[in-house]
Amino acid sequence: MKDPANQNIHKANQTRWNAAADDWAKKAESRGLWKAAVNNPALVLNEAVRDQCAQIRNQKVCVLGSGDNEAVFAFAGMGARVTSVDISQNQLAHGAKRAAILSLDVDFVQSDVVDLHALEDASFDMVYTGGHVAVWVADLYTYYSEASRILRPGGVFIVDEYHPFRRVWQESKTELKVGYPYFDKGPFLFDYDEDVLNPQTGQYKSYEFHWQISDFVNAIIQSGCRIVQFKEYVENSEDWEVAPMEGLPGMLLIISVKE
Repeated sequence: MKDPANQNIHKANQTRWNAAADDWAKKAESRGLWKAAVNNPALVLNEAVRDQCAQIRNQKVCVLGSGDNEAVFAFAGMGARVTSVDISQNQLAHGAKRAAILSLDVDFVQSDVVDLHALEDASFDMVYTGGHVAVWVADLYTYYSEASRILRPGGVFIVDEYHPFRRVWQESKTELKVGYPYFDKGPFLFDYDEDVLNPQTGQYKSYEFHWQISDFVNAIIQSGCRIVQFKEYVENSEDWEVAPMEGLPGMLLIISVKE
C-alpha cells in the first residue's frame, strides 16, 4: 500500500487493536468458541465454507485478519496446516497462547493484509478472510489481490464478511433509520477507547470503511479469482449491534477459485 494516507489509517487502526487485544480476549474467553471450534467447526464456519473443506487435511490454509483465531482453530481441527495473519501483534500473542493450550501447530504472522510480503506466491491451497476485517482496510482491491497472490492456481479464496446492509443504520433500540448512506464508503473517523464491541469516546483513532457488495465482488474478480458461489445468510440481531436488524442479511459469503 503506497498511499501515505492509507498507511497512516492502518497504523492508527493497528494501534487501537493492539490496545484492545486484552479486552477482546476476555470477551472471546466468555464465548468459549476458540476452544469449541476445534471439534465443532460449525460453530464458526458456515456450511458452505465447511463443504469446501472435504479435502482440507494437510492442506495449507491462510486466515487473513485472524482476530480471535476462532476460524484458525476450526481449520486446524479439521487437519489443515494453518497460518494466522493479523495486523495486531497483541492479538496474535493471545492466539499463540491458545494454540499451545489446544496443542495446535499454527504459524502466526504479523502483517498488514494489504502487504503480505512475508508470504510466498502460490503457497496456500485456501485463503479465508471474514467476520469484520474489510471494515478496517483502506484498499480492498490490494487486500484481495494479495490474497490471490499467495493462493496457488486452482486454490479457493473465501470471503465471509459482515453484510454491508448492517453498517448503514443509526444507533437505535426501536427503529431502522439510515445514518450512513449506503454509497458513502468513508473513511469514517471515530475517537474510541479500547472496547471494540461497545466503544466509548477515547484516545484511539479508529477508521472504518463501509464497502458495498459491488466492491467485494469486483475486488475478487480483479484479483484473478472466479466466483463460484455467492450467499447471504443470518437474520438475527446480535446484542452488540446498533439497531434492530432482524430479517436483514447478516453475512455476505463469496467463494471463488483462482484461475
